[in-house]
Amino acid sequence: MRFQKSAIALASLALLLGSAYGSASAASGSKSSTKSAAAASTRQTTKKIQAQVDAIRLQTKKPGEIYYVYVNDKKYNPGGVSYQAFSYGLPFKNYQEYVQKAHVLKTPFLQLEQAPEDFQFMSAYLSAYNPKPDSIEGQKLSKQIVAEGKASGKTVFVKKMTDKRWSVTLTYHGSEGSRQAGVFLSIIAAPAGTPDPSIEYVPSLAEPEKLSVEGQDLTYKAGDALKYKKASSPAVNNSQDAQYLEWTDSRTKISYTIYVSKGKITKEALVSLAEQIITGQS
Repeated sequence: MRFQKSAIALASLALLLGSAYGSASAASGSKSSTKSAAAASTRQTTKKIQAQVDAIRLQTKKPGEIYYVYVNDKKYNPGGVSYQAFSYGLPFKNYQEYVQKAHVLKTPFLQLEQAPEDFQFMSAYLSAYNPKPDSIEGQKLSKQIVAEGKASGKTVFVKKMTDKRWSVTLTYHGSEGSRQAGVFLSIIAAPAGTPDPSIEYVPSLAEPEKLSVEGQDLTYKAGDALKYKKASSPAVNNSQDAQYLEWTDSRTKISYTIYVSKGKITKEALVSLAEQIITGQS
């Protein structure tokens, strides 16, 4: 009899434990399903937002038009301060066609009498000018877009603006079979704007080199001048063997940037390009 009672008690305990385990499993499975459903919902929302942003990017724009897009979504725009700008642009695959159009539109001067040695022209691009983020104008615009975007109550906020100023970009690729094969070189010209003195920059490991070319003050950055003391700084440049040559023409107030990645192009060759540009408009 005692044995029978014990057996019944053990059987009851087993049923109880089994029931508890089953409930715990069900609860765990329910939580997992909820998380999966939430993740799937987030992905779907992000996908829909991206589709809206892509539609704005691909939308036909008139000369000078810029569409600023701010997204009110913590997953898509975690920091809440990022926005995108899509502007009217004109691409060119032929250098002479670009030069002719640039003359008509009176864009910032950016012409080379000859392509850099061992490089070939790839493209030119004219676009509506978007103020630089580190300029007073750029900072003011950024604050305006973010504030209006947040206040709009819209998931995807769009602000259309018009700017008659131009930005110009020329790109060159290293010629096949040359020592510059695979190298990318770009030259950008745009209104300089006024730097915002309130922006603090993380110091680099080395001071950029100061140069003087045809009466203009240039800054050359390479190596440690592109490495910063705080790895978490957004200003860190991860490009390997990159070089920058920058200046603002004191006569026209147009800023120029020559950028090259990798390759064996020398500082002297970059200075020669700058000299072509500077003397070409005198």
